[in-house]
Amino acid sequence: MVSTITLLFGVWVAMSPFLWHEPGTEFWSAARWNEILIGSAVTVLGLARLTRPLRVLTATVAGVLAGGWLILSPLLFDYGFGPEATPATINDVLVGLTVLAVTALGHVDARAALTATDDAE
Repeated sequence: MVSTITLLFGVWVAMSPFLWHEPGTEFWSAARWNEILIGSAVTVLGLARLTRPLRVLTATVAGVLAGGWLILSPLLFDYGFGPEATPATINDVLVGLTVLAVTALGHVDARAALTATDDAE
């Protein structure tokens, strides 16, 4: 479930630049490329977690980095906080928090699965 949520949010972030425009930027601005690239990275992370769910540390580090980057990107790319920037800013912050939350849940779940596997042997 965690992997699927990560995958879906990655696709959402990669598609979101086409839904609204960050104010004061050109269509193919750094902010848009950032969202496309980080969305693609989160999508790949979700796919990787689906295919190899017990790669705990690597997936956790990648999820924390991606979620943290999404939270900071409105500030780094200067989306602003005016009415025009609100959808893009809120989207990145909320998705970043969600990616962090599901990464933490996935880490706990994978650790429990590893512990159960080690105990069974």
